[in-house]
Amino acid sequence: MTEERRRSPRVSVKCQINVICTGEVIEGNPKSYIFHTYTQNISEGGINIILEKEIKTGSLIDLELFITDKESLPIKCRGSVVWSKKVNPQGTSPDLFQAGIKFIDLTSSVYRKLLSEVIHYYLNKESEDKK
Repeated sequence: MTEERRRSPRVSVKCQINVICTGEVIEGNPKSYIFHTYTQNISEGGINIILEKEIKTGSLIDLELFITDKESLPIKCRGSVVWSKKVNPQGTSPDLFQAGIKFIDLTSSVYRKLLSEVIHYYLNKESEDKK
């Protein structure tokens, strides 16, 4: 059995996110690149996403997370790539990469409160669905 290391609960929720990479974070690619993707799951500490290119572990990136809908203003913060691995669900092609990203400067109390409210909403919903 593996030990759970997360400090906050994680919920499976699909939120639109822009992952903005600058510098040498993507092997063999331009110095800037923007991924337009969705979260696989989210917690108050970070997110899990699927990308079409691998981002190096330890890279610092900018995030724009649309937590409520794509018409709303995004939560903007920096993130650190904690882990990254190649994943090809059911032998798909081209290669896909899964990454765990930790929020590192989510300092706005408004953003933190919104994120917490959305996560707790989905936690309560999951709990209700299990009944």
